[in-house]
Amino acid sequence: MMRDARLCEHRLLRVGFAVAALFALGACASTQSTIPFTIQSDPLGAYVLMQTQTEDGTPSDWVYLGNTPLTTNRTLHTGGPHKSDTVTVRVMREGYFDQSKAWKAGSLPSEVKESGKLFWNPKLVRQ
Repeated sequence: MMRDARLCEHRLLRVGFAVAALFALGACASTQSTIPFTIQSDPLGAYVLMQTQTEDGTPSDWVYLGNTPLTTNRTLHTGGPHKSDTVTVRVMREGYFDQSKAWKAGSLPSEVKESGKLFWNPKLVRQ
């Protein structure tokens, strides 16, 4: 009886360590970076939207960030199973053609490190 209890206790410990290891690996696999964005437009007052796309091509919904001029910080997944591969920003204003610009998510931290932020100033074209 005592031997069975010890065997059961050892099995529970092994299962507990295995579960803890899986949680630790999962936490390490998900990395995030905060990217500062400054988006302007000519003329000002355009809507700014952002969409991310994962490595497998799955796009997120478009997210409204605000109107130009806009300065904001966005947190992006830069590692793990939901890693952002592409970040697309779209600028829209009534009476003008929409403009979009895409960046590879992996290059954003180095671009931000050089200039302190991600900057884009599209010149909007009348329809």
